[in-house]
Amino acid sequence: MPKKKVKKFRGSRTCGKGRENRHRGGGNRGGRGNAGMLKHKYIRAVKLVKKGLYEIGKSGFTRPKKLTAYYLMEKDLKERLFELKAVGAIDDYLYNYLKSRPELNVGDLDAIAERLVENGLAEREDDGYRINLSDLGYYKLLGSGNVTKKLFVSVGYATHRAIEKIEKAGGKVEVEE
Repeated sequence: MPKKKVKKFRGSRTCGKGRENRHRGGGNRGGRGNAGMLKHKYIRAVKLVKKGLYEIGKSGFTRPKKLTAYYLMEKDLKERLFELKAVGAIDDYLYNYLKSRPELNVGDLDAIAERLVENGLAEREDDGYRINLSDLGYYKLLGSGNVTKKLFVSVGYATHRAIEKIEKAGGKVEVEE
């Protein structure tokens, strides 16, 4: 085994690096850490990738939990609507209409109330409509749009404006927990 080169430098002031300041800092080694792995240290990175010791590119991003929950709810909604369409509980128009809306507004609900009754997903009572949005796969009811019909809605969450508009039209919102 050959002797280590370090022994040659013992006793010298700069250990073969020239003037003192020339071997200090990150610039002497091409940047600190993994700097330059896709630039001037690329060959080194490729060799490490082959050995499985390094990954090129971004890794380790975690989506915020709030967004993950939102996407999961949207996915569950689309699956539920697909099931209803496969069974024949909703027609193509209603399926496409509901699939394009991850959250339902009171104006949308007012527009499709009669069609929901035709497909058997809502009931007509006296002068109003009883609709359970949880059966459709919806968790949230928002307050955009106008309400002209008397609606009795059962849903997991409804905004203040949605409740206000439905009650103003003579209906009622039941918030499930």
